[in-house]
Amino acid sequence: MNIEDLVRPSIKKIHIYEPGQEKEGYIKLASNENPHAPHPRVVEAVVAELARANRYPLSGSPELVRALARRHGVETGEVMVGNGSNEIIDLLVRAFVQPGQNVVFPAPSFIVYALIPLICGVEGRGVLCKDYRLDLAAMRAAMDAQTRMVFVCNPNNPTSTYVTAAQLDAFLDGLPENVLVVMDEAYVDYVDAADYPDSLALRRQRNTVVTLRTFSKFHSIAGLRVGYAIADPAVVDVLHRVRQPFNVNRLAQAAALAALGVADEIRPRAREVIAERGRVGAVLRELGVACPPSQTNFLFVDLGESPLDLHGALYAAGIIVRRMGQFGSTTNSYRVSLGTRAENDRLIAALREVLGRT
Repeated sequence: MNIEDLVRPSIKKIHIYEPGQEKEGYIKLASNENPHAPHPRVVEAVVAELARANRYPLSGSPELVRALARRHGVETGEVMVGNGSNEIIDLLVRAFVQPGQNVVFPAPSFIVYALIPLICGVEGRGVLCKDYRLDLAAMRAAMDAQTRMVFVCNPNNPTSTYVTAAQLDAFLDGLPENVLVVMDEAYVDYVDAADYPDSLALRRQRNTVVTLRTFSKFHSIAGLRVGYAIADPAVVDVLHRVRQPFNVNRLAQAAALAALGVADEIRPRAREVIAERGRVGAVLRELGVACPPSQTNFLFVDLGESPLDLHGALYAAGIIVRRMGQFGSTTNSYRVSLGTRAENDRLIAALREVLGRT
């Protein structure tokens, strides 16, 4: 029997995800990770929890849910914790979008928005960004009576730009009530723009707004996979019905709970990233490279028609960045995560050497 004949047609279109490379002795600036290790109290919490690894984790992550509800000033019934935001995106599409209906998302953007509809056998409509920013007008135009969900990655991965409060208000104005608006705010801790929208406040006006956050970036526990949604209790109830019973492991729950407790202590790390993105971005623009102003912990580098393979050139210098073809970028572009100041110093030196030759 040819196994491929048994596979659903939409699955055949999926390529295995290619994560950012990692190599001993190289500086990894490919996956938007926090270059700093978790806070010692987070490590201590994980080590302590190992002694209880023979027991299943608490289903629904109730302690973490209560802590997140207190942090954001919402009810516990409005919070759902997942195995990374990826899982919650998967659950949202599975639960709320039926065959014959569609999902709208920006492109290039977080690759999971395109992947999950294919897995679920529903239509995904990617809408190209304009000048590296989400083209909300075009996204509205791509929607029809069968659209049930729209993803707004804010700030956007990988283009690093953001949607303003006024732009989002205009987008939501008149949007059909039966469309879930998923605000993916994975990089919110690195935003310093005064006109960044408050998606949590928007929920008071529109109960179909879902906010996604993560512990992978600012909190330094990407390897433990914890994300969460803040949404109307009815949405959260549905997500709990379709999630796996023990979807977030004991170590991840303990780490995230401890990370919340030390968030204010590590806030200077975010300010350091903001300063470094300004410094590295200025160098790139000085070298004549298109690099939009970032509100994230990475920079989007667009070489346009240049034949230079920046990934290969930097790899030869011991630095790993990410090609953006897999994310749907149509140009010779790269995502460069920000590291420590010392790592960024090496990056700047390599960029001056590599780009100075072009």
